[in-house]
Amino acid sequence: MVFVALQQFCELDDRPLHLLREAGFEVRRNTLGRRLRAEEMLPLLQEADAVLAGVEPYDAGLLRALRRLKVISRCGAGTDSIDLEIARALGIAVFTTAEEAVEPVAQLTLGMILALARNFTLHGQDFRDGVWRKHAGHLLSEWTVGLVGFGRIGQAVGRTLEPFGPRILVADPRREQEAQAAGFTPCGLAALLAESDLVSLHAARDPEEGPILGPREIAGMKPGSRLVNTARGHLVDEESFLDALRSGHMAAAALDVFQEEPYTGPLSRMPNVLCTPHVATLTRASRRAMELACARNLLRFFEAHRGAQGVAR
Repeated sequence: MVFVALQQFCELDDRPLHLLREAGFEVRRNTLGRRLRAEEMLPLLQEADAVLAGVEPYDAGLLRALRRLKVISRCGAGTDSIDLEIARALGIAVFTTAEEAVEPVAQLTLGMILALARNFTLHGQDFRDGVWRKHAGHLLSEWTVGLVGFGRIGQAVGRTLEPFGPRILVADPRREQEAQAAGFTPCGLAALLAESDLVSLHAARDPEEGPILGPREIAGMKPGSRLVNTARGHLVDEESFLDALRSGHMAAAALDVFQEEPYTGPLSRMPNVLCTPHVATLTRASRRAMELACARNLLRFFEAHRGAQGVAR
């Protein structure tokens, strides 16, 4: 049995479901219309041989309890919601659709950067309040932009920004050579935060490790700087970040991800913060491509392990 944990699946193209059913799989789906909570997952997944996963949590306790589970096929790039060490120890294969996520995330990031540069949030709020007021914006060529993380998406964002002419700094100790080869400047996180007019997050990090931008790092950001986060909500200490926006230490932000989702907290009501509901990969073309890749990854696994569907681990 394949369980589709994603709250949205095949809304635009039902080919992934047809592929699974044609291959002989029973398919069960998340019918709650929202992300699954940790306490709901064991009853729903206990008969699953495979799961098409979103960002719901697959911790060690759950993975050990799912005795039939052989593969997690993630519709997306990140795996921080999956205990990969335990999955490896248990022989559970984990796949992602990382390549299909690059273009949509990079494009949303660029859109957010441009929106902050030209004060879309402030102008929009003024119009809603019936106020005709003009806020001077910035050319990206005026700015230093810091990319925290330089994997597939960070590199794509750098390439997309380059024609606009900003100075680009990169904090990613594992990819300094790639940053230099792209014509960007590698540096440490503290230096990047101190020098960047806008910081964009593209890093992966286990939630248990704590935020990348904690109170000390946020205090060390350039006064009047801006933040874009299309990666993960737990990368930023939300309380310290909120304080920095309220005090004016940070000028603005654009956020697609939050520590708790759905998010209804104070950031969503601030006129200098642009919020979107975790939609970085949600374009019609990319969603179709990701869902097809997600289903095909699962099918390739079982084709390579033919006959394993009904065998408990």
